[in-house]
Amino acid sequence: MLPKALRLVVLMSCVAVLGLPADAQPQQDRGSRLKRFEQIRETQRENRGTQVSEESLGAVTANIRQDAFGRRDMLVYLPSHLPPKGERSLLVALHGGGGNARFMLDHLKIDGVAEKNGFIVAYLNGSAATRIGGRKLKAWNAGKGCCGKPYEDQVDDVAYITGAVRYLQKKYGVDPARTFGVGHSNGAIMTQTLACVSNLYTRVATLAGTLMAETPNCPSARGHTIFNYHGTEDVNLPVAGGHGSKGVTHVDFTSQEQARALFESSGGHYVLQLYRATDHSIEHLSEASQQQDGISIAERIARDLGLLTRR
Repeated sequence: MLPKALRLVVLMSCVAVLGLPADAQPQQDRGSRLKRFEQIRETQRENRGTQVSEESLGAVTANIRQDAFGRRDMLVYLPSHLPPKGERSLLVALHGGGGNARFMLDHLKIDGVAEKNGFIVAYLNGSAATRIGGRKLKAWNAGKGCCGKPYEDQVDDVAYITGAVRYLQKKYGVDPARTFGVGHSNGAIMTQTLACVSNLYTRVATLAGTLMAETPNCPSARGHTIFNYHGTEDVNLPVAGGHGSKGVTHVDFTSQEQARALFESSGGHYVLQLYRATDHSIEHLSEASQQQDGISIAERIARDLGLLTRR
């Protein structure tokens, strides 16, 4: 553990590289942003403390493979039993801002569902979210200021993800028509952008996401469906949009109403599932899904995307 003073220096550096230069802000504003960054880290620590082992949910740890595309590492879960090549299904999972492929694997808890139903899960990595800590803190350029260094550098993540998915489809014998996307937070926004501007997926599931694509309409929305699961008490990315009270990027998020209007006016279908008294974390969304529907958020995603075993 780093000394407290050094941790504060690192955190302030991260705030600066996320477009919030400390010397340009009043002392009170600087302090509030530092507090928000600490809140995010505290939430991540709490989530780690409540983790349930993958094995206990039916996953086989030995089935997690390391792979890479375009100089970025990824993790791939290959279930013990798969359909014949050419008939396989793939779920592409994108982490949130400041996360990474391993964080998404640990928190989404969908590998056990994949093991039972015979579909592949690929956890991709974004690029460095900040100039400090970029080896572990990753993000995606999902549009309209979101998020961090990838947006500032205008990283073409639509092209990267498209290339990575084509690589995975070919290597693992996946049916392109049975390829789906899922993402959380910044990864959810990225996944919605893909549904809007590309034909990579026909159906996606997003956790606490919204549509931030920098386009007046969605040229590829027709025939596509977005399932968005969102907590009513999400203060990182509010259902009503605008600036969340928790977070450091100060992005002006699109409201769910605006996201649905844009996507559906372009011919797509936007399904919003609200969970009452639930915040931004995957764990809490899963708990709410369990209480409301009797299934985890991982099971809900697999069901909505049509990934459950075909009989």
